[in-house]
Amino acid sequence: MKTDPDIVGCIKNIDLAKDVCADGICCFMSIPRNQTHLGISKLFLKRRNASYGIKLLYTGIQEKDIVYNPCKCLEFYLKRSETPAGFAINVLLRCGIFGKKCRPYTCNDFPDKSDSFMHDVPAPCVYNEYLAPADYIALKHKHNFRLYYAIRDDRKLLNKIAPGFTTEEIRRTLNRCEKVVKISAVWNEKPAEYFLVEVPKSACVLYTSGVHPKIESVKQAYNLWQGHIESWLEKHYGSKWQSQLDRALENEGGMSKKQNEQKQ
Repeated sequence: MKTDPDIVGCIKNIDLAKDVCADGICCFMSIPRNQTHLGISKLFLKRRNASYGIKLLYTGIQEKDIVYNPCKCLEFYLKRSETPAGFAINVLLRCGIFGKKCRPYTCNDFPDKSDSFMHDVPAPCVYNEYLAPADYIALKHKHNFRLYYAIRDDRKLLNKIAPGFTTEEIRRTLNRCEKVVKISAVWNEKPAEYFLVEVPKSACVLYTSGVHPKIESVKQAYNLWQGHIESWLEKHYGSKWQSQLDRALENEGGMSKKQNEQKQ
């Protein structure tokens, strides 16, 4: 994974991260039980800015929305940029205590560690599936799903996550961004308004998980998470799930053969 030389520890000098770190996404869903993974003084366990109102929202057609809360050590920053189409918003996620080159030793193998929530779930990470091939998503989910960062419209929070801008400046920018949506929601707290910034899909992702690798194909994913995928398919297709799987594997095999012939 490439690193941006402009990214430094000082909040005032935070710049745009060019690459997406899968660990940052997993910090919304793979935090260890009771947040005891750091093994350091409680003096360092203060709430970082993401805990004030940032969530990860999974949403899809005919599916119940799922909301994930962040690890309290997660830092979240917004950076405004101008494009030919207008303003754009970019997101930087990072551990509030450790940098990219120095991660907590008990976090290094997340979500494979035994004290990770994902360890109890023999299934791929949400962000892993978000980046998966279209054939896999069409078979398992029958629809495209989307991931958003949900940012509460709160003065205190906006001041924390947008260094260099006033609250009103970042609020105006978010309202003017074509790809940013605003909603009203109640998620385990008082009713609030949230800006939804779609999570980017990036080919440059840092993967640290052996048990949850990048999904390359239906066959590979099925071999890794057979029980999970079979139960999901049965839910969608009933008694016809096996034929749906066989057809997807056959189509995938035919496509691979065609691609090999084209290379030759």
